[in-house]
Amino acid sequence: MNYGQRGRDLLLDLKRSDWLPSYNEDGVRATFQEINLHTDELTVLVRAANRVNNDAGSSSNSSGPAVENRPSLILHDVSIRRNKRCLLAYHAHRIDKLRVLRWETSGTLPSAMKSVLSEAEVDFFNEYDKLASRHALGGPMASLDWNADQDPPEENFIQVRVVHSGLGRIETEMCGTVELEVGSMHYLPRGDVEHLIRSGALVQL
Repeated sequence: MNYGQRGRDLLLDLKRSDWLPSYNEDGVRATFQEINLHTDELTVLVRAANRVNNDAGSSSNSSGPAVENRPSLILHDVSIRRNKRCLLAYHAHRIDKLRVLRWETSGTLPSAMKSVLSEAEVDFFNEYDKLASRHALGGPMASLDWNADQDPPEENFIQVRVVHSGLGRIETEMCGTVELEVGSMHYLPRGDVEHLIRSGALVQL
């Protein structure tokens, strides 16, 4: 048996994906099954070692498992730990991506991205959005734009092209009223159009 391969495959799926691969339920289940297999084998070896020590009695100088059984014990223990780390890394990476996505899309989960998530991950995104929205709307810093780009912009003005219809007019802080017609290009303050870029209505040039 190629111990640890299924857990390794989960992480390789993440590495090969541009954003996130489809949630690999079969791979996760197989990794859990392998952990259970190692746990059962480890339990058998430990119980056998305890029986030997009990039979030897207090007069024996031996303690712990026999020397010939120790490599097997180490193998199973290391395999369990490795598979656990793979599962934790797999799910932590996906959760981190969902946290970032929430702020990039202002809480909107695009259907193309939703299709690769598990039901539990979709629930997490929705609950995280509720918590983030509650935090952003309340308290002394409610007036801040929590969805703004967290990195300082290199330029205050950016050139954009309108790719979605029905946007109508927007009021900008420094350029007044701007009509956003499909195909038109504009040079506008970043802060006034960031939310439209994140939603896909505008494309930064």
